[in-house]
Amino acid sequence: MNADVVIVLAIIAVAVVLFVTEWVRYDGVALMVLLALAISGVIPMSRAIEGFANPAVVTIAAVLVLSGGLYRTGVANLVGAQVMRLAGDSPIRVTALLMLTAGLMSGVMNNIAATALLLPVALDIARRLGMRASRLLIPLSFGALLGGMTTLIGTGPNILLSTVLERSGEGSFGLFSFTPVGAAALVLGVLYMVLAGRHFLPDRATEDDASAGGVDLRGRYALGETLFSLRIPEDSALDGRSLVQARLGRALGIDLLAVRRRGHLRRAPEPDFQLRGGDILICEGRADAVERLRAWGHLANHDESEDTLWRLVEDETALAKVEIGPNSSLIGSTVKGLDFRNRFQAHIVAIRRGDAVRSASFQETRLEAGDTLLLLGREDRLQQLRYADDFSSLGWTDIGTATREYGLHRWLMRLQIPEGSGLHGETLAASRLNRAFDLTVLEIQRGDPSGEPSEGDIFLPQATDRLRAGDRLIVEGDPESCAVLDALQGLEPDEARPSVGELESEEVGFAEVTLAPSSNIVGKTLAEILFRESYGLSLLAIWRGGRTIHSNIRLAETRLQFGDALLVYGRRKQIALLARDPRFLVLTAEIREVFRARRAPVASAIMAGVILAASLNLLPVYIAALLGALLMVFTGCLKGNEVYPLIEWRVVVLLGGMLALGLAMEESGTAELLAREVIGRAAEAGPRVLIASLFLLCALAAQFVPTSAVAVLVAPIALSTAAELDLSARALLMVVAVGSSCAFLSPFGHPVNLLVMGVGGYKVTDYTRVGAPLFVLLLLLVVFYLPVVWPV
Repeated sequence: MNADVVIVLAIIAVAVVLFVTEWVRYDGVALMVLLALAISGVIPMSRAIEGFANPAVVTIAAVLVLSGGLYRTGVANLVGAQVMRLAGDSPIRVTALLMLTAGLMSGVMNNIAATALLLPVALDIARRLGMRASRLLIPLSFGALLGGMTTLIGTGPNILLSTVLERSGEGSFGLFSFTPVGAAALVLGVLYMVLAGRHFLPDRATEDDASAGGVDLRGRYALGETLFSLRIPEDSALDGRSLVQARLGRALGIDLLAVRRRGHLRRAPEPDFQLRGGDILICEGRADAVERLRAWGHLANHDESEDTLWRLVEDETALAKVEIGPNSSLIGSTVKGLDFRNRFQAHIVAIRRGDAVRSASFQETRLEAGDTLLLLGREDRLQQLRYADDFSSLGWTDIGTATREYGLHRWLMRLQIPEGSGLHGETLAASRLNRAFDLTVLEIQRGDPSGEPSEGDIFLPQATDRLRAGDRLIVEGDPESCAVLDALQGLEPDEARPSVGELESEEVGFAEVTLAPSSNIVGKTLAEILFRESYGLSLLAIWRGGRTIHSNIRLAETRLQFGDALLVYGRRKQIALLARDPRFLVLTAEIREVFRARRAPVASAIMAGVILAASLNLLPVYIAALLGALLMVFTGCLKGNEVYPLIEWRVVVLLGGMLALGLAMEESGTAELLAREVIGRAAEAGPRVLIASLFLLCALAAQFVPTSAVAVLVAPIALSTAAELDLSARALLMVVAVGSSCAFLSPFGHPVNLLVMGVGGYKVTDYTRVGAPLFVLLLLLVVFYLPVVWPV
C-alpha cells in the first residue's frame, strides 16, 4: 500500500463522514475532495477538473433541461392525468397505475420532476376516493425511483456508469440497455406494493373528516386546536384602526383569519381593513397570547418629553448631526439592515431628507446621499464618526435646536415597568418592545425615582440587557403604539369556538404548498423572500419530519427545508398567483400551474427525437440531449431565463468533484486494492455472493450518500474486480446501477423521498418499514435475475 492509496482512502473516509453528517453541503464536499487530490499530488492538477467536461455531466444537465421542457408544456401532466382516469375507484388499481405512470415518466425525464408533476394528481385521487395521502405518496416516490432504472437517461448513476464503461474501453451502454433489469424491478415493485407493501403504509386518520378543500386540517395540522376567538371591546382604541396599525401578528404572534361583525364573516381581510368595537376576531396561534401580553402590566406613559431629552443629553452624552457622503457604503441600505446602533455605537433619533423629517418609524428607510442623521450617543463615540468615510460632515447641536427642527417632543416618552410585570427578567430583545411596537429603548433608569443619574442606569442598552420591575424606560416611538399596546391587552376571549369549515368559501381557502424541486429558497425564511408582502397569504403551520410546527415560534423566521409542507390561508386568487412561482409547488386540486399547452406536441416531438437518435446510435447521447435542450428553447417550449434554474448546479459540482475521486482511485491503485481485498474475498464464495456484496455496498451507502456519488465511488472497484477475476464489467456495473438507485430505506437517500415526506405526513421509520421488504426483493432480483440478462 503506497502513500497515494493511503491519501485516497483517507479522503474517501472524510468525504463519507461529511456526506452522512451533512456538516458541509455535498457540492462543497466534492470541491474539497477535488482540491485535496490535486494539492496532494495524487492526480495531476491539469486533470483535476476533467470531470466537469465529462459527457455524463453534460448529459445530466441537458436531461434536466429536457425534463423542464416537458414540465412547462404540460406533456407529463397530461399523460399522468389521462392514465389516472383509468384508475377508477379501486385503491389497488390506483396504486398500481400511479407507480407505473411515475416509472414510465421517470424513464424519459428527471424522476424528481416526474414526482412533482404527479403529486397534485395523487392528492386529487386521494380526495376523490376518501383516502389519506400517506397511502399513495410513498408508492409514487418508489415508482419514480424504480422507473429511473429503466433507461440510460432515467437517472444520474446510469449516465455516469455508461461513461465510466466507455472510458474503460468496453464501449458504452445503450439507451435501453438498462430496460430488462429496470423494467423487471419496476414490475416487482408494483406487485409488492399492491400485494403486501400497502399494508405497511401509514394511515394517520383522525376522528374528524377532512375539510372541504381536502386538507386534513384537524388531523395532521391540528388546526382546530389552535383556532380561537377574541372580542374587541366597544370602547377599544383599536376601533377605526387598520390591521396593520393593530399589530396583531407582530405583537401577539397570531394570525387573523377572519372577522365576524354583526353576524357577517369577513374571511382573509386585507391589511387596510378597519376594525370596529364589538368585532369578533377569529385567530390562529396560541390562545394565551393576550394573557401573556397582559402580564406585562400597564406601562405607565409619563409625558415628560422635554425633561426626558434634557435627562438624556448630559454628562458624557451629546446630540450630533452627520451627513451621508456621496460615496458612503451606507447608501441604499436600511437602518435596520445596517444595525446602525451596534455598528456605530450611536442611535439615530431622526432623519432629515430635504425639508422632510422622519422620526421614530424609519427602520425600513433606505439611506441616500445627503441625508442628515440626528444622532444620540456618547461624545467620544460621536467624535470618532468625524473620521469615518461614510459621513461627509459632523456637527453638534443643542436640545432646543433639535427639538424645534425635528419635533422630538412628539416621539420621546418615559414608560415604567410595574411590580409583578411579566417583563421582569426578560432581555430587551425578548421583550419585543421594538419588534412589536417600534418602541426603541434609549435608556433604562433604575435606582433614584427622582430621575437623577444613578450607577444602575443603562444608556443605549444592548439587546441582551435584562429588564426589571420598577425600571423607567426612556423610549422613542409613536405615542399611538402605547395606545395600541393598551388596547391589545384589553382584548377579551370569546367563548364561541370557531370551526375550520366556516373559514372557507369560493374566494378564500386553505392550500398545502411544498418547495419545488428546483427551488432556490432552501435554507431561507419566508420573511427573507417577502412571502407575506408578495402574496398576502398567512402561513399557519409547517409539517416537517412527522411533526407540526405552529405559528407560536414565528414561522416566518423558520428556515425552510426541502420536503417541508406549508399550510397557507388566504384568497384563492393569491394562491393561484403563488402557483405561478417556480419556487413553490401548490398541491391544491383546483389550482395548477399554467402550462404552455400549445407547445406540448413540439416538446413531445423533441423528446422522441432525442430518444430515437440515441437509441439508433445516430448521435452520442450527450450530443442528442444537448441538441434537444437547445431546441426546447428555440421552439418556445422553454424561455431562455428558465434554463439555468432548471439545472441542478450542486449536482454538477458534485459530479465534477467525485469524478476526480474516481480517477484518483484508478490511478493510485486504490480501486484495485479494494477489489482484491474486499470484493475479491466475497467472490471466493461464488459469483452470486460477489453480486450480493456489490449490491449491498451500493444500496446501503445510497441511503445517506447522494446516489451519483455512490456510483462514482463504487464503479472503479467494480471495474477492477472485473479485470482481476475476468468477469463481465457490464454485468458488475449494472449491479452498481441498480444498487445506487435503491434509496428506499430512508427519506434522505433521494430528493423524491423528501419531496413527498412533508405532504404525506411521513416519519423516517415509515420509509424503513415500507422499503425494507422491497430492498430485499431487489437484492434477490439482482442476485438471481440480473445474471440471466447480463451473464457474469
